Amino acid sequence: MTRSSRGSFMPGLAMVALPLAWAPGWVYAVAAAGAAAVLAAAFAHWRQGAAVAAAAAIVACAFSRAGTGVLAAEGLLILGYLLAAHAPAGLTRPGGWLRLQVFPVVAGLIASGAVLAALTLHQASSAWLTAAGLAAVAGAYLVALPLGRKRRAAGPGTARPGSDVDVQ
Repeated sequence: MTRSSRGSFMPGLAMVALPLAWAPGWVYAVAAAGAAAVLAAAFAHWRQGAAVAAAAAIVACAFSRAGTGVLAAEGLLILGYLLAAHAPAGLTRPGGWLRLQVFPVVAGLIASGAVLAALTLHQASSAWLTAAGLAAVAGAYLVALPLGRKRRAAGPGTARPGSDVDVQ
């Protein structure tokens, strides 16, 4: 077992198992598939395993009767698992990599806090809650967007140096 699989093995299983206490019986099959994906990602280095496990956890949450606090904690657990599962292999000094993960973690905390705050207001219309949740997700995505995206090399036909758009 590698260092990165050790770091994401237990949080992955916890992520899949947390919503089961409030879920109907058929969701256990989805959780079992998610647990198998966690194990496949950790031991067989299946790259899509983390995404499949996170999707299983999201499905389990969608059909559970858990409270908003538990669901917000589950969202942060999913974020933490995905960050840990995609850590670079052979990472001996994680300080630099962890500093790069501050933006996604802060964005996840802001989005969870915004959704929890909106849900505590008990608005009469669920459209406002949906809009607040979507705005929180969009804001978190924009904050977590990597600043140093890889850009294509500027060729002779580009509009300006460093532009992602080629002019024909």
